[in-house]
Amino acid sequence: MKLFQQLLVAPAALGLMAPMAANAADLDIKGVSDYSASSEQVTSISQFQDVYPTDWAYQALSNLIERYGCVAGYPSGSYLGNRAMTRFEAAALLNACLDRITEVTDELRRLLNEFEQELAILKGRVDGLEARVGELEATQFSTTTKLVGQTSLISRLKEA
Repeated sequence: MKLFQQLLVAPAALGLMAPMAANAADLDIKGVSDYSASSEQVTSISQFQDVYPTDWAYQALSNLIERYGCVAGYPSGSYLGNRAMTRFEAAALLNACLDRITEVTDELRRLLNEFEQELAILKGRVDGLEARVGELEATQFSTTTKLVGQTSLISRLKEA
């Protein structure tokens, strides 16, 4: 009979707990969006008080900061790299980096279009220089030259 009572209580308990679990998920999403909104982008890894050159991910974090500027820290000036990352935080970081890469790619395309004529002129000049270097290499003489000759020493002996 006790098993039957436990089976009746379990759905009721789950029914009461489910809204709390949903609220916890909402809090995580809210926390990540608050983190994204309140955190400032970092321009140098030295701005983090808790990241050291001896950390195993130091170089990767430094590259993300310096190349793409897509890493944000906490308002306290820390990164909290030893703390577990939630999937929401990972998604926010990945999204920020992908957005930054898209911006850089768009800027590169704009610059390529803007300087298309200049790049074509430079390409022609480089092709011309490559052709001239090829001609020089084909007709270049040897830097090692053998000199063949004969020397004669004549010495005069004085008789005393």
